[in-house]
Amino acid sequence: MKRFFLSLIVVLFTSCNKSDLQQNVKNKVIETKLDYYERCRILVLEQNTLNQDFGFTKKGKEIDEQVVTYLGNIITSKKDTLKILNSVHYTGIYDDSKRGSGQVYIYTVHNKLLGFYNLGSADALPSNIENKELIFKYNNESCNQTTKISLKDSIPRQIFIQCTKEGGDIYNLETAHN
Repeated sequence: MKRFFLSLIVVLFTSCNKSDLQQNVKNKVIETKLDYYERCRILVLEQNTLNQDFGFTKKGKEIDEQVVTYLGNIITSKKDTLKILNSVHYTGIYDDSKRGSGQVYIYTVHNKLLGFYNLGSADALPSNIENKELIFKYNNESCNQTTKISLKDSIPRQIFIQCTKEGGDIYNLETAHN
């Protein structure tokens, strides 16, 4: 009988797949270290699906929704890979009064947050990536300009997004506090 239990224990320990264990450890680290919104963004990065909106709704009395879109990668002149996400966070008391704020998140190839730009409006997000540049295309009644922000050589500490021929807005890079 002792030999049976000893064999069972050996089989259980040897049948544990290393990658399963690593994934479980990774999941626990993500669950304990990252907040809800960051976990949602990491899930989208892990899906690796370009230009698809992923919606997340946090349960509660008020509206708390997040829509995340993976725009793609930019490979810098130093051969670093930057992963770019758009995120719109909707909040409000009632569905017809909810407001959205937009952010652009920049991650490493290993899904580590480098920083983000808080753009305020959900309409201010970049539409796509072209030639290592974020493309911001305004096409509404108050803004009608296109701005290209290069990430080829570095991540700018400030960006200026042209809204009209007369002006636009400056946004600061918020760095990750890891």
